[in-house]
Amino acid sequence: MNEYDSNRMKDILGESHDLTIVDQPEKADLILLNTCSIREKAQEKVFHELGRWKDLKKKNPKLKIGVGGCVASQEGENIIKRAPFVDLVFGPQTIHRVPKMYEEVSKLNKREVDISFPKTEKFNALPKPSNDGTSSFVSIMEGCNKYCSFCVVPHTRGHEVSRSLIEILEEVQGLAKDGFKRK
Repeated sequence: MNEYDSNRMKDILGESHDLTIVDQPEKADLILLNTCSIREKAQEKVFHELGRWKDLKKKNPKLKIGVGGCVASQEGENIIKRAPFVDLVFGPQTIHRVPKMYEEVSKLNKREVDISFPKTEKFNALPKPSNDGTSSFVSIMEGCNKYCSFCVVPHTRGHEVSRSLIEILEEVQGLAKDGFKRK
């Protein structure tokens, strides 16, 4: 899921703001950290990485820093409290809102936090995947309704939401037309 989410961020920001991936963080206008909370000490790793980016922000005050993913869902406003140089915080279900959040942060110079769980809005709001290879991810559902005591998925990705079979088939057919192949 994280690779899928990262690719979606790249595609949507490329389409909305003509942003591309750069090879050095010093060259970036926006740095996004897509986080995972499954691994041990995930929060500490996030804040450690953010600490490394603090100096980049000091050198380039126009640089925008965002934290997304499951740790962002868990921590929310706490990320900005602990790392006030972070500009935007978003959960896995609000990736489609990142371009608007980036605009708001850039224009108004204020922090944006959106860790909500909109129903199926995300699936319909993301652009078609860019073709930079022969394979692609197709999301058929996200979230979970089980609430197992050991698992964070329902808390960070929300309730189970499935796409319709027709939507999935249309996406797969479109990807096949664009040159993606079945593994």
